[in-house]
Amino acid sequence: MMVVKYKGQKLRYVKGFHGKEVLWILSPEQIEMPGMIFVGGYPNEYCIFMDTLSDDEQKEIRKQLN
Repeated sequence: MMVVKYKGQKLRYVKGFHGKEVLWILSPEQIEMPGMIFVGGYPNEYCIFMDTLSDDEQKEIRKQLN
C-alpha cells in the first residue's frame, strides 16, 4: 500500500481504480475533504480522482511516489 500526504492528510494512492489514479481514504473523517466523492456501495468507498487535482498538486503527490 502506498500512502501519500495531501492537504495534511495521509491517503492511500491507488493507480488502477477503473483505470484511474485515485487517493483513497484511510479514516472515515476524511470523507469531508474537498474533492472526495463516494464511489461504491460500501460506506468507506470514498476517493479523490487525481485528474481533478491541479498540475502542482499532482506533481507534489508524484514526488512522494518515487
